[in-house]
Amino acid sequence: MTDPIRKSVIVLLAPKEAFTLFTREIDRWWPKDSHSISARQGQAGVATVQIEPKKGGQVIETLPDGTRALWGQITEWHPGERLSMDWHVGQNQENATQIRVTFSPCDAGTRVDLTHSGWETHGDQATMMSAEYSSGWNKVLGQCFASAATRFVVSLV
Repeated sequence: MTDPIRKSVIVLLAPKEAFTLFTREIDRWWPKDSHSISARQGQAGVATVQIEPKKGGQVIETLPDGTRALWGQITEWHPGERLSMDWHVGQNQENATQIRVTFSPCDAGTRVDLTHSGWETHGDQATMMSAEYSSGWNKVLGQCFASAATRFVVSLV
């Protein structure tokens, strides 16, 4: 059995702001040039990624030709606190793994903890896929999301 991947980052945002950046602003920071279906098809940088903001919402990549590729589905939605999703980018839904992201206040801002589990759905490929995703989450969460958090500006009303 393959252990869950666990990644954490602390950002200088309040939990609600960090949650908003992670979900509603995902297209601003997700590394579509390397971590997307369109990138695998040699069309890097022209896709969009969005999360429908609700339980049951979808995580969708819109490819350059306008087709939509389903990455996953939201199974838990608590703005400012946590979200969970079934995750199957480029895979059959039956092979979905699970991602849980929590947003906890801390002295420096918000601690964002990501856990990616459920690798057993991939059988003999589980260890290899988990290793690939582990390094991928280093870039996605540790570099891209964290970097975007330093540039995130909240609109004042």
